[in-house]
Amino acid sequence: MRCQSCREALSARLDGEDPGVADAVLDRHLASCAACRAFADGSALVRRRLAVRPAEAVPDLTAPILAAAYADRRQAAAAAARSAASAHWTRWALLGVALTQLALSLPPMLFGHDANAPIHLARELGAWDLALAAALLLVVFRPARALGLVPFAGALALAMLVGAVIDVASGRTAPWAESTHLLELVGLALLWVISRRPADDAPLLDGLRRSRPTLAA
Repeated sequence: MRCQSCREALSARLDGEDPGVADAVLDRHLASCAACRAFADGSALVRRRLAVRPAEAVPDLTAPILAAAYADRRQAAAAAARSAASAHWTRWALLGVALTQLALSLPPMLFGHDANAPIHLARELGAWDLALAAALLLVVFRPARALGLVPFAGALALAMLVGAVIDVASGRTAPWAESTHLLELVGLALLWVISRRPADDAPLLDGLRRSRPTLAA
């Protein structure tokens, strides 16, 4: 076997190709040819160096990654705290509106007194105001129910507002006498704001604690 043919076969075998010569024939030639043995050893060494080389140095990014993650967590915690505080004070504002509405509904309900309205009509109007106050109080303590009560409160507030505008425009009543209907609009606005937030029936007083930002170590 010629040295040139042996070296071509060795190169093919190192590349995982068919050398075209039996391994036994190659081994016999290598045993008798020092030059081809040196070629085989050198080729194997070059192949190993090309296949296995030191990994390139990579900068340690652990500290900046952890710092960025911690900053993101702090921002998320602060945003959650602001949202909780806003929801908390919205519920307290709605509580004030509901209690005021309740107080205004009791005289017509109990005594049948509402401006110049007949006793029966005054009590019916007081009943509607009382129903609205009860609905608002329910949302104060069960905010998850807000969305379902928006249509009722909206229809009632709109009807009251339209009636008030007609009465004022026709001179049947003074504008200041109908100013209490603004309370219904404020209650409707607060109800709408609460309905747009994720449902959360946490106790009202729990908001004092939850409104403070917290971040686990």
